[in-house]
Amino acid sequence: MVMEVDVKITINEIARRAGVSKATVSRVLNNSKPVSEEIRSRVLEVIEDTNFKPNAVARSLSLRKSHLIGIIIPDLSNPVFSRIISGIESQIRNLDYSLLITATDFDIDMKIQHIHILKDKGVDGLILVTDHGNEHFFQAMLDFEKPIVMIGSESYVKTIPVVRIDNYSAAKEATEYLLGLGHKQIGMVRGPLTDPQSGLERFYGYRDAMVAAGYYDESLVAEGWYSFDDGYRAMELLLSKKKSVTAVFCACDLMAIGAIRYATEQRINVPEALSVIGFDDVDVARMYSPSLTTIKQPFEESGELAIDELIEMIENKDRPIKNSHHILKHQLVVRESTIEIKK
Repeated sequence: MVMEVDVKITINEIARRAGVSKATVSRVLNNSKPVSEEIRSRVLEVIEDTNFKPNAVARSLSLRKSHLIGIIIPDLSNPVFSRIISGIESQIRNLDYSLLITATDFDIDMKIQHIHILKDKGVDGLILVTDHGNEHFFQAMLDFEKPIVMIGSESYVKTIPVVRIDNYSAAKEATEYLLGLGHKQIGMVRGPLTDPQSGLERFYGYRDAMVAAGYYDESLVAEGWYSFDDGYRAMELLLSKKKSVTAVFCACDLMAIGAIRYATEQRINVPEALSVIGFDDVDVARMYSPSLTTIKQPFEESGELAIDELIEMIENKDRPIKNSHHILKHQLVVRESTIEIKK
């Protein structure tokens, strides 16, 4: 009886079967130096026949790359961030990279800690889906010493590319749309003003549109933290102060739906007695009844553009450093939650 010996498939065995050196196999695997098409085909054929999979750790050491990309987001449960990650993941699905995703619960100290953790993990680059930072946060980014791309916020580090929309213009457009429908008593459920983009810039867009129309009233503004419950409570506060409010602009869709829920419980019909507009266009915006008028953000496109920019920086380290600032287009999506006011 002849026993078949199971030969362990290593890079040395691939080289032996292909009739080439170990260095040549390494060049084919890593695409690091030119190899003739005849030799490349021969090596790849052996790799396919043997179902060879290179040791990831050894390959990382030889290339000084981990093929890991860190993603830091504020909240795993928020559909905004899951759609950004979906865009990132779809773009690298056929590339030799994996994602390490962490969430900070909007905490700056935790964000800084996660930057240090991902640096220790040896990730090749980092995407920060972030709301705001401070001096220590920006220093942590400088200390990271590898490529970083930011989504959704400004970067005060010139070498870090940014992908975002113009939150000020989008909020101004949303408010002007309500004004165009004949509304004058327009409230806002804003995010925290410590958040420069989703909080401050969206509030400024609303405020400036209202000031220009001559209708701004500080008592028509309430604040929340981008959740259904915050929108619900903010609507309760607004209606307790100004029962004559005819429209509300909310800084995100979840707050808008919370606002609608409270109004409905108070027997205030939306949109007949109260028009509501949100921001983001998450899936629930079109599923809710009434469906939500909102500002649509290109979340998947943001993720795709950010990961393309990051991989370009990782794989072309010698390229000139540039300040890439990508401002993507938003879109006003009109649905059932807003109507022209009856005169």
